[in-house]
Amino acid sequence: MSHYKTYFVMLLVSGLGAFALTPVAIRLALQWGAVDLPNARKVHDKPMPRLGGLAVFLGFCLPWAGLYFIHNPVSAAFLDFETRFGALVLAAAAMLVLGIYDDIKGADAPKKFLVQTLTAVGLWSAGVRIEEVSNPWGHPIDLGLLSLPISVLWIVGVTNAINLLDGIDGLVAGVTTVIALCLAILNILSGNILIALLTLCLAGACLGFLPYNHSPARIFLGDSGSLTIGMVLSGIAILSLFKEGRQTANPLLSVPFILFGLPLFDTIRVMVKRLARGQSMFQADRSHVHHRLLEMGMNHRQAAWTLYAVAAGLGSTAILLSRLEHGQQLVFSVILAGLAATSYVVWRLHLREHFNEDKDDVPPVV
Repeated sequence: MSHYKTYFVMLLVSGLGAFALTPVAIRLALQWGAVDLPNARKVHDKPMPRLGGLAVFLGFCLPWAGLYFIHNPVSAAFLDFETRFGALVLAAAAMLVLGIYDDIKGADAPKKFLVQTLTAVGLWSAGVRIEEVSNPWGHPIDLGLLSLPISVLWIVGVTNAINLLDGIDGLVAGVTTVIALCLAILNILSGNILIALLTLCLAGACLGFLPYNHSPARIFLGDSGSLTIGMVLSGIAILSLFKEGRQTANPLLSVPFILFGLPLFDTIRVMVKRLARGQSMFQADRSHVHHRLLEMGMNHRQAAWTLYAVAAGLGSTAILLSRLEHGQQLVFSVILAGLAATSYVVWRLHLREHFNEDKDDVPPVV
């Protein structure tokens, strides 16, 4: 029971901390010129401060300071976890600094990827790494030398997927809250107390920020927020699903990809579409799923809550899947893949009818 009290306190402190610090972030954004100006691609029509990441980062870190002043089993266990926690905080801080620079001065894609890659390598060096993946037909597969590139690909991929999802009021903060709470449940079921606390602190920080960011937003996350959240979330996912939590999850088949299905699918879909059109993968446009929902007549709140529901459905499915035996996971994963493919084809046909899109823009139905 004491663990559950700790869970609640950490969630509450991170939430209250982020909520209290967001007005400070708004003032600093206005003073420093970190303001998002409207343009043809943006969905807002007035200048908006965009240093929300500062409040989220501090809200996430705040509860952990208290563990140095209390003495219980959780604080004792934390002392053995300090190295990886410190690496995760430093990685998040690196993304925060990069994001603040981008929000104020602007940074091109190569610079961002370089910093993200170096940060991911640092996390790998500190032990936040994918060393093996589950095998439904036998013993886990040791990645060996592939551990570094696969870990970096996951960290950088998730970080940018979360960044690219940040397109309408409250979307990333809400979706992150859902994913983090699902990860918390996975870790609680697996007995991974400290990893559960990490996820709850991230969820709390996003919840505390959400009242200011939900439509109509008074502040945006900016790159300082979306990159920071993406880095923390990717690192926690590794600790949850590929290390301490691997005994109850099957990361090779589906659990991480279902749980992160919304940001990963949206990013991959948009990148593939841009390449098919001969465009740069990094050229911003209005082809993300949230843009489509807005074009279908939804307002910001409706689009955000629709995608919250999608994230919650995927998260619940991932939790259920993680509790099954490997053989059952394999069968269930195949069924889910078929349902996902069918749903995507139906979605594309609906878009073709709704927007009267060109035939070449819609994948063939086979």
